[in-house]
Amino acid sequence: MPAKTPKPDNRPESALLRILEALFRGDFSSGQRLTEESLAEMLGMSRTPVRQALIELKGLGVIDVHRNRGAVVPLEYFSDAKLREIYHVRRLLEVEATRLAVGRISGDELSELVEQTEALLESGKADQDWALDERIHSVIAHNCGNHTLCHEIERYSTLVQAIRRVVGRNLPVQRITSEQHLEILTAIRDRNRRRASQAMHRHLQQAEESASTTLAKLG
Repeated sequence: MPAKTPKPDNRPESALLRILEALFRGDFSSGQRLTEESLAEMLGMSRTPVRQALIELKGLGVIDVHRNRGAVVPLEYFSDAKLREIYHVRRLLEVEATRLAVGRISGDELSELVEQTEALLESGKADQDWALDERIHSVIAHNCGNHTLCHEIERYSTLVQAIRRVVGRNLPVQRITSEQHLEILTAIRDRNRRRASQAMHRHLQQAEESASTTLAKLG
């Protein structure tokens, strides 16, 4: 029997992530129009998920939408200052979520995350697709007790995920990240709100510097 042709991934979240990756790689120029037709053809998708992705990108402030021109890449979006603005907002959101999550995450889940992080450090291997990193931040957000705050963190996590994919697997950066995750998780386990918040703040500052440095090299 002939091999089945895989179905195209028409999920809106997939379209959103792939467009973000293209934007961060510099595949589009400032001021360029982003039409549903051209993006759908580029991604091999139907127009519906692309349309939904463009709406989300507008909400995130990644693209501009003009009455007569449609979706357009902003002229100054890819400046270092704009990247730092994104991480500044992320720090504000996640530091507060970390403070609120202290005492809300189960001991079993915290122990599991600590064990997985320690095992990753001992192995010297990469965090495949930053999966553990994403899970740690997700667990903290979903246990902060504030649904609106969690929702905003999830929206910005899409931007961060796209940046990570462009940056790739930088083992020295990943090792530092894992060490910082241990600090955060240990402080949460010890129910020390101040130490946990400060550890998250330092962690996201380091993430900002790594992203800025790497994307500058790509440019």
